[in-house]
Amino acid sequence: MKYKLLIMLLLSAILLSGCSASQNDGVSVLNQGKAIGEEAQEATKPEVPEGAITDDSGNFVYQGKLMPVGDDENGYMQIPLGYSPFQEEGSEGLTQYVDASGMNIFTLDYYENLPYESAAENMRYYMASQENIEGLQGSITTVGGYSARQLYCHFTDENLFWIVWLIEDPDNPSASYHLSIQCDPDHQNLIACSSTFRTVSDYHKEQKA
Repeated sequence: MKYKLLIMLLLSAILLSGCSASQNDGVSVLNQGKAIGEEAQEATKPEVPEGAITDDSGNFVYQGKLMPVGDDENGYMQIPLGYSPFQEEGSEGLTQYVDASGMNIFTLDYYENLPYESAAENMRYYMASQENIEGLQGSITTVGGYSARQLYCHFTDENLFWIVWLIEDPDNPSASYHLSIQCDPDHQNLIACSSTFRTVSDYHKEQKA
């Protein structure tokens, strides 16, 4: 996944249009069905071992040691212990961590002057334009208890899943957070880590409590 290209295209779409992408082009995040994992809501949910975490749907469970990551620009979350920080060449300002395989990646970002609904539409527009993406879907959901728009798809050339949440900043509704997880089929349980996301304000409140 090329985040340099992603961010450049996203910002270009915003600057050129002055608004979110048209909902008549591709998949609209506002009229799709269930968030990833919610298709299993009516089925028996997996048991959650003591100390494990789940995503907001309760259908993805991660059991393992975690470490806190993040900063006062892009927000905070917990990810599996042993991931290493990296920054794709040519990109700036992202909080990114990757495992030893180079395939499983966590990314945090923050968009000033871009509400989460508009950020989601622009991201959806970008995803829909990529030839190596299939199964693009979107939904209205929550992540870590925050209002969010979720997009997810499959990279056909690398057999990877990409799940993106555009998250409302309750302290500044004109801005939004970006959380994304890229994972291979054997690591879909990483989606559970999304529930640990915290805005900068809430993170510091919890640290003081």
